[in-house]
Amino acid sequence: MTTRRKKPADHLLERRLVEFSYDKSKEKYVRLLEAFRIMDVLVPSVPASRELPLGNRGILAPSLFIPDVLYVASLNKRLMPVFSDQNKIPSDYASSKTVFMHCSDWIKVFRTTKSEGVILNPFSEYSFVLTPDQIRVLSLFSATAAEYR
Repeated sequence: MTTRRKKPADHLLERRLVEFSYDKSKEKYVRLLEAFRIMDVLVPSVPASRELPLGNRGILAPSLFIPDVLYVASLNKRLMPVFSDQNKIPSDYASSKTVFMHCSDWIKVFRTTKSEGVILNPFSEYSFVLTPDQIRVLSLFSATAAEYR
């Protein structure tokens, strides 16, 4: 009888995350950061208010994107969640909208929060926390990525 192995993640960022979880080497870490740099992620916004603004005659003003921030009790930190894929977001997760963002965009959005980092796929088997220092390093990566396997 053969044992069926789990299929590796199809998404490059998820694949690099799984690889890093099994082998915490410097090479796997850099490959994970490179995947963050070249892949788009989904960034949820805070849940929208259900009230109409009275001062604007009931017309909704154009809204700014405000990213959601989660308190992760096990880490005692407030972190901005990002998701590698729509299927990593639980159906009961409350957010106003979710937007695909490239690395430089979600880093800009992160800087507007008062969070202590970013967490990739917080509700999944494999998740990863980026600290502000790691995000700074990520922002310094070259804009053109090398060949990725």
